[in-house]
Amino acid sequence: MSHPSSVTTIGVQTFADCGENKSDMHVLRVNAGVPLREALEHAFHLLYYAKVLSLEAAMDKGGEYYAFASHYLGEMGKAIVDDINQALLPDGPDPQ
Repeated sequence: MSHPSSVTTIGVQTFADCGENKSDMHVLRVNAGVPLREALEHAFHLLYYAKVLSLEAAMDKGGEYYAFASHYLGEMGKAIVDDINQALLPDGPDPQ
């Protein structure tokens, strides 16, 4: 297994899928080469604010305006974590 300080994102995870089948095109991708610590820090912030906004969406009158923001933040945070997970797998995909 790689030493944690040498692990970086590999740029294989996409998010914001679009197109007719919602998997035809990917608007965004995690950038390769971001160190583990920095990538996780960003993922933690994205997922924290997704949680905050989803609670607002559930509890606040008119909170449905927060729902898509929460969805996209969660999708971005998950993509970062998934990309790091792929980097840590011994037989993971090649970096982009």
